[in-house]
Amino acid sequence: MTAPFFIDAWSFGQEVRQLPEPAPGPLQAGAWYHFQRDAEATCERLELAGIPESAIDGVLAEDTRPRFETLGDGNFLLILRGVNLNQGEQPDDMLSIRILYYDGVLISTRKLPSRAIADIRRELEQGKGPDDLGAVVVDIIEKLHERIEDFVEPFDATIAAQEEEPEADNAVLMSLNKRLIKLRRFLKPQRYAIEAMIDSLPPLLADDRFDLANARDTIQRINESVDFYLEHVGMVQQYQTHQHTEKVNRNTYLLSIISGIFLPISFLTGLLGVNIGGMPGVDNPMSFALFCTFMVVLVAVELVVLKRWRFI
Repeated sequence: MTAPFFIDAWSFGQEVRQLPEPAPGPLQAGAWYHFQRDAEATCERLELAGIPESAIDGVLAEDTRPRFETLGDGNFLLILRGVNLNQGEQPDDMLSIRILYYDGVLISTRKLPSRAIADIRRELEQGKGPDDLGAVVVDIIEKLHERIEDFVEPFDATIAAQEEEPEADNAVLMSLNKRLIKLRRFLKPQRYAIEAMIDSLPPLLADDRFDLANARDTIQRINESVDFYLEHVGMVQQYQTHQHTEKVNRNTYLLSIISGIFLPISFLTGLLGVNIGGMPGVDNPMSFALFCTFMVVLVAVELVVLKRWRFI
């Protein structure tokens, strides 16, 4: 029975072959091991393999942002983020992949399954995929970025559709804004991590500078897209707010005009409605008709005055 911490292992010697679960002790040089980060035995197994405590802490830390850290003698720690495409999860709740290279051994850990890693493992099972440890690192980076790019791309059409609506759905815009901000939180540090890796370029990746530069350009392009989409969402929200404010102001203005028109009428009806003696026209049967005619004329005069003064 496989231990809970062990997921997969591959050797990249004269031939690429899958390895069984490692026995306690040093791990095989020239091999890639993929472990479950939150399994209780993972820390102990890495300690038995002779991995320094500082490196283990970086690989197993609960919540870290993307970064690259050199550990001396060509060893390094790389922490990356990818979209969470697991069923029932939100893709923008980004999963973390930790990559540690130490004394010829490549170790990656995950808490949640990553489709990027799954693709690499499937390619290796089919006799394809990377043929050395450096290529594994580059392949992980590229496939993580491909998944992010595929997730981000449809945002443009969604924002454009909202922009064309007479009244955009504010809930949709707020959701887009929230998701883009969550993505940007990790994607910008990821770009810096790739740049730091290129600047220091460990010996393991000496032949992969060009591919790493492409990966850096990809994450830079994704960051620019996220920034553009955030600005676009902000513009649509601002336009919607302006339209709503203008509508409220227009309705308020209309109500003010109507109130102004009926104010004199209300005054006269209130005055003549006082139930005391001496009211003019009480005994004249034509008084009501004359009063109504006067009201109509008064409204007409008010409308003419308001139109001349350009209130309407």
